[in-house]
Formats: sequence, structure tokens, C-alpha cells
Amino acid sequence: MKTTQDHIDNAIRSIYQMIVTVNDSDVTCCVIDHNKELPKVTFKDSPDGMTGRFSELRRCFIRHIHPEDREMFRSFTERKFFVHELEEHIHISMECRIRHVDRKYYWSEVIFCNTTEEDSTLGNDCLFLVRDIDERKTAELNKEAEERALLKSLQDKYDALFEENMIDEQTGCYNRKGMKYYSDMVIDEAREKGRYLFVCVADLNGLKHLNDTYGHAAGDEAIAAVSSELLKAAPKGSRIVRTGGDEFLLFAALDKDSREPYEMSEKIDEGLKAYNGSHSNPYEIGASYGWVLLPYKDGMTDLDEYVEIADAKMYEMRVERDKYRRD
Repeated sequence: MKTTQDHIDNAIRSIYQMIVTVNDSDVTCCVIDHNKELPKVTFKDSPDGMTGRFSELRRCFIRHIHPEDREMFRSFTERKFFVHELEEHIHISMECRIRHVDRKYYWSEVIFCNTTEEDSTLGNDCLFLVRDIDERKTAELNKEAEERALLKSLQDKYDALFEENMIDEQTGCYNRKGMKYYSDMVIDEAREKGRYLFVCVADLNGLKHLNDTYGHAAGDEAIAAVSSELLKAAPKGSRIVRTGGDEFLLFAALDKDSREPYEMSEKIDEGLKAYNGSHSNPYEIGASYGWVLLPYKDGMTDLDEYVEIADAKMYEMRVERDKYRRD
């Protein structure tokens, strides 16, 4: 007939996958219970195969701990660590994945526990316990993954709305809200990575003449055409801002020897030439622009100085190209 203690022992064994007593003075151990799903533990020179050095049991476990958890398990089962911790705590634990006999990894909780509540382990046996937590841990991880996915979805929606608030609806370029936000980012990038600042000012040629002569629809079409060519021709990573009705500002942090600004000039001219050739409009759409590629200056907080230089260069081109300019 089973005694109360027998029932208690059976209940404890059903809770844990492994129960091992550890003598903290000589670090010998004895396996009290060992479920079959766990890898087999063997001790050299052990008459019953159940007693031996804790270091042997530890080495056996390390081979079956998931690589991502292995270093943590190794530190946790160092004698100096768990003996010291059990002087202050009744038990300590960690979670890790253990490869079972079916070659799959499952989550377990590994525990060191004092044998008596009132005493520390110093001078006494402690218990090394392994408890199955795979179902609970998997559920927790799934819930965390769902929460992360939800947070990412919300963040993506916020980012999209934030970006939309800085976009000029007519051209797809940034508006003045975007100018300050992204110019700060570009200045920081130039400072941190040792890059040069590319700044370009661009203007549509003869917008007033187009509006007055052919109507505002023609002017809108011209603005859309120029902004489209700027977006296609700008150096990689450039931010393009519509600063006024027919005025645009481009900026980026580029390598000192970048050829992209020079290539941009060719692309804009070729793109607008191709656009004009594909339409039967009684007018041509053109643009004037000027750009600089200059080093970051210590303490600079905006692009105003470089915008002025680029604007002066743009005006020089405008004098040559825009026959309808207003001086």
C-alpha cells in the first residue's frame, strides 16, 4: 500500500523531467529520476550509471542545448555561480531549449534548488531539476510574435501617415515640412560618415508665361514634368523638396568624388528633351538648376549657406536658358 510520501514522490517525479542531487562540496551528483525523452546521461566508472561527477552530466547536457542557449547554460551551471547564488536564494532558474531523443528542441526550465528552505546550499546538497515548459513557452513566444507584428503594423501605418504629411500631393516631392526633417538627417549623415553635402536648386523656366498664354493646366503639366525628371535624375538617396510653385531643392550626403551630380545634369536635360519631343505642345518645357558638392562645416545646423551658392548658379543658367525670366 502506498504511503503519503510515495504519492508526494510520484507527484514530484511527474513534474520534473530530471531530478539530480548535487553535493556542492565535491560536486558529485546522483540522478534520482530521468525521463526517457531527454538524452541519456552516462557516467564513467559508475557501477549503477546514476552517480558521478556533476561536470560529466553538465558536458552531456551542453551537447544537447540549443546553440543559441549554450553559453548561458554553461555559465549558469558553473559551480562558482550556482553555489554563490544559492547562498542568497532558495532557488535559481533559467530557460533553454534541449534536444530530445527525437532530435527536436523543446523548451525546458533548468533549476538549482536548496534542499532546505532555511539553509543555503553551502555545506549541503542542492537539487538540479529540469522541467518541461515547452507548451507554455511556445504559447508565450507566439503571443510575443503576434504583439510584435501588431506593433510593426501600427508603426508602419504611423510612418506612412507621417511621410504622407510631408509630401506635396501634386508632384510627389517633399513639402517644406519634409525639408527641415530630412535636411537635419542629411547633415547628421554627412557629419557622422565624413561625406560631402550635395545641394541643388532647380526652377521651371517661364511658368508665368505658360500660365498666362496657355492656361494653368499647361503650367501644372510643366511642373509635373520637371519634378518627374528631377526625381528620376537625382543622385541616389536625395531628398527633393518643392519649396515654391515652380521651385525645387535637392539635397543628399554623397561621397566627395561622387559623379552623380554631373550625371544628374545630363539626365535632366536629356529627360526634358525627350519629354518635349514626345508631345505636340506649342511650347517647350525647360528648367534651370545649379548645384554644389561641399564638405560639412563644424556646427552647421542648416543648408542655407549652400542653398544660396546653388541658387546663384541656378540663376546663371536661367539667364542663358529662360527667355521669359523676370529680372
